[in-house]
Amino acid sequence: MPDLTKKDEDRMVRYRGQSLRLLQDAMHEIREGRWLRCEELLWGSLTLAVKGVALGRGRELDGSKAVEDYAYELGQENRDRRIREAFSKLASFGDTAERVRESRIRADHLVTTLEDVTGAVERLWDLAPGGGLLSRLFEGELDELEEMDGGPNCRG
Repeated sequence: MPDLTKKDEDRMVRYRGQSLRLLQDAMHEIREGRWLRCEELLWGSLTLAVKGVALGRGRELDGSKAVEDYAYELGQENRDRRIREAFSKLASFGDTAERVRESRIRADHLVTTLEDVTGAVERLWDLAPGGGLLSRLFEGELDELEEMDGGPNCRG
C-alpha cells in the first residue's frame, strides 16, 4: 500500500464516515419499508467504499463506470462474489422493490440484496487501511433484517 498524504488520509476518513452513515440510514429506511430510498443510500455507501479502497491503494476513480469496474476488479482479485456483483445487484433493486410493493409479496430478494451489498461494503472497508470497523459497528444488524418478510408498509 502506498503512503497516503495527510489530505488523502483525511479524505479516506471522510469517505468511511459517510459510507457507514449511508449504510446505517439504508438499514433504517428498509425497516420502514422505504425500499427505493434504501437503494439510493446503498449506492452511495458502496460507491464511497470502492473509492476509499482505491484511494488507499493510491488510485483515483473518476465516474461511476470507473467505480463499478474497479469494484468488479476487486471482487475478482479477492474472490469475493459480493463485491464483484454488488453494483449489478443494486441495478435490479428498484425493479424488485416495485414488484414487492405492487404485489405485496415477500421481500426476501431485497433483503438478500441488502445483505450482499452490506457484506460487500464491509469487505471493502476491511481491504482499506484501518479496515474492520464495519464488523464491529453492524454486529447483529443483519440478523434482525433476515427476519423481515416485506414489512407492513412497503412504500418504495
